[in-house]
Amino acid sequence: MDQGASIIFISLFSGFNIAFAILSFFIWASDKSQKLYLYFGIFSLFSGLYFLLIGLSVVFELEMHYAIIFCAAIYYGIFPWLIFELIENKQRTTSSILSFIFAFAFFVLLIYPDESDYALWQIIAHIGLLGLCLTTAYTSIIFKKKKLKGANSFVVLTIVFIFLALEEILSSAAGSRFLRNYFTSMAPLDIYPILFTSILGARLSVDFYSKNKVKIKLMQSELNEKQLKLTELEKLRLQQELQFKNKDLTSFGVEITKNRAFLKSIYTKLLTIEKSEKFDDENLREILKNIKSQLLAHHDYNHFNEHVEKVNHAFRAKLKKSYPSLTHNELHLASLLLLQLNTKEIAAIKNISPNSVKVLRYRLRQKLNLETSINLSEFLNSWVN
Repeated sequence: MDQGASIIFISLFSGFNIAFAILSFFIWASDKSQKLYLYFGIFSLFSGLYFLLIGLSVVFELEMHYAIIFCAAIYYGIFPWLIFELIENKQRTTSSILSFIFAFAFFVLLIYPDESDYALWQIIAHIGLLGLCLTTAYTSIIFKKKKLKGANSFVVLTIVFIFLALEEILSSAAGSRFLRNYFTSMAPLDIYPILFTSILGARLSVDFYSKNKVKIKLMQSELNEKQLKLTELEKLRLQQELQFKNKDLTSFGVEITKNRAFLKSIYTKLLTIEKSEKFDDENLREILKNIKSQLLAHHDYNHFNEHVEKVNHAFRAKLKKSYPSLTHNELHLASLLLLQLNTKEIAAIKNISPNSVKVLRYRLRQKLNLETSINLSEFLNSWVN
């Protein structure tokens, strides 16, 4: 691979890795129990920075040796934590030892920058690589035994990693180039993080999308269910409120009926007394006049009608829309029937005779096109629901 193509490839991969890292950190931040995404984010971030620094050092001829080795130490140090999290096996001791080996190798590089072909820090790092070879081989066996998703891909990646790690160790120890003859800008072992990040990143992205797709569907289903319950509760509340108001109106109407009946009975008795001519008192006539005026007063009646129209506004509008020929008087009768008032009570409220109420009921039935078998009050109540 020539240098120009290598630089382009390295740049693309570094950007690809850093994007994976940002996504992984975002997922982990939303759910701290998802440690797999945390470890993969760290691995992707530092492997991306590793390749970015290699590209910058080649293009601008910068000395970034220590920064490049530091990034490699980080992503190889986090690697055992990542693969053990994949198989849901908490091997903290093994992971800690391997992480320490790579950190120690970088520390030795800082305090003892040996420039020989096979420096001390490289020997320590290669010991860590051998440990990673054993670790990946072990996790591959667990992958196959548990029949985990992506087991075959992980086995292939393990074989590639062991081959490239041994090539790195042997070429450094023997001073031979082997595969290095075909790579000018990076080591052959650097192929592995490229493959690993691409395959695992694609798998984690698909898993995250699938889980969230199901979660979104569940949330939508729950939202629809709650909305339905809320609608039913609101409907029930409105029905109860309407029933309560209708009950109040019914009580009000009955009270008006009783008052009118009481006053009418007194008026009748006093009228009888007046006609008997036993009393010739101007005060008696004044009382009769006042009672009669009270019978003809419309204050309570108008107040009652206002409440009837307000409470049953929707009912009246709905009925009027379906039966445009209904008059105001007929709509008022329908509202009173909705309150379950009987003929005598309606007659008292409207200050008409019971026979007049019967005539009104008959005309209303005709305009509603009701058969004789259909109960008028039940029919009107069905319009409320």
